[in-house]
Amino acid sequence: MEHGKPFNTTAAPFVDFDAVCQKLRAAVEPARAHAISLHDEHGDILWLTESSMGPDEHNAVREGLEAFANPGSSPVLVLDLGDSRSAVLLRAVNARRAMVGVIMLIMDARVVKQDARGALKIMTPKLQRVLADFATMRPDKQPAAAPAPHAPPAKTATASAAPMPAAAAARPVSAAPARAAAAAALSLVDDAPRPVPPPAPAPARPAAAATPKSPSVLSAVPLAGHRPQGGVTPEIDRLHAALRRSPIALHVQRLVPLTKGSQLKRYEVLLRSKSDNAPNSAPQAMLKAAVENGLGSMIDRRVITELIGYLVHHPEVWKSTAVLFSVNLTTTALHDEHFIKFVELCLAKSSLPKGMIAFEVDTATAVKLADKMPEVAASLHRLGCPLVLDDFALKTECFALLRLPGVHYVKLAPEITAKMRTDKLSQAAITAVVQMARVLGMHTVAKRTENAAEQEWLTALGVDFIQSNSMSPPIAIESLSKTPQAPRPQPPTA
Repeated sequence: MEHGKPFNTTAAPFVDFDAVCQKLRAAVEPARAHAISLHDEHGDILWLTESSMGPDEHNAVREGLEAFANPGSSPVLVLDLGDSRSAVLLRAVNARRAMVGVIMLIMDARVVKQDARGALKIMTPKLQRVLADFATMRPDKQPAAAPAPHAPPAKTATASAAPMPAAAAARPVSAAPARAAAAAALSLVDDAPRPVPPPAPAPARPAAAATPKSPSVLSAVPLAGHRPQGGVTPEIDRLHAALRRSPIALHVQRLVPLTKGSQLKRYEVLLRSKSDNAPNSAPQAMLKAAVENGLGSMIDRRVITELIGYLVHHPEVWKSTAVLFSVNLTTTALHDEHFIKFVELCLAKSSLPKGMIAFEVDTATAVKLADKMPEVAASLHRLGCPLVLDDFALKTECFALLRLPGVHYVKLAPEITAKMRTDKLSQAAITAVVQMARVLGMHTVAKRTENAAEQEWLTALGVDFIQSNSMSPPIAIESLSKTPQAPRPQPPTA
């Protein structure tokens, strides 16, 4: 395992963009925000409460940046998106009065009137405090040079946050051309120094002098899967809210090494419910509903957030010995174009050693997404995240997955090992996979091993790890930092 930057309690605060989105929703109540997106000063996406943005939304952000480039413009902009939707854009500035980001709320046009008075109702002290919180999460920047006097004004109507007699009518935003999508491509920006960008829009006066608050933990992420651009049905909306509120806990199950004297610590992270009705049980119904409604990546983000938060606050778990935690990915996360960026941001903010967090993909799912997996695997490999292939079967299409970059572990399908004591073909199959894995520099794992006799056979056949509820049952992740690790079962001697 490659150790990156050492754990440092004085490092930059974690980015808690989800908390910003929740505070934004509360600040505009009783009006309802259908979607919220956070952008940097160049218009690149930092956070979404939906799975993606349409061309109208991208174009609205671009036109908002044009309007905010004028130092005398309002910090609030209202644009008509059509279909009874309005985009409310807010400019965020730092203590140096430099623009560091833009917030866009998609709201019902009947609630947000296209005039100055309607916008004034939105910019409340509560909303100003949220803007200040968001600004503290952005890299510190110097004010940019003001645009030339002859620069053309914004082409959209603005709704001022200061008293104005009237405002021009906002025109509908047309679909953005293909280059608009490229200009607004997703990027997650951390606090690391970077080259000074070209002249940026001039800053406006801060919306309010509020005491900034630094987030202390990475929060649960409500970024959903693929959902309709035109809006969210009430059923999906209720499910989304229920998933957000559902209390969860993380358990871990250690993979027991079969090599004598090995102290390798490899864990699979398991999601458990914290509800009173079924504490410490796998929330199968919640997972099934999330995946079926395109919200599976939201669950994955919550798991990653909880895991990284725990590891950051408990460095004693990983400082003395190399540890690996594998997180299962849903199909939604593999389809989600923003998921890798989310992982990249979390890892950058946490400064955890590389190779500590792996991602586990079911082999059958990986085969179905054969055209997508090379891209996903390459991106995770670039971030230093190993890949685990679960339920690996002896099928021709499965062997191709071994070529993916970053595959470090292969978990054998239980049907391969079920008959190994009596069926020579099963023994030959296990040996074949083990030999291939060793040549490729991978480890093999046998699942559902429940007795010493099976463990002895697997050791003889060259398998590296076993995953067994009887020999190493799942435990709460907090146990890793509270009590010493129980001695691992020693492989029986022949």
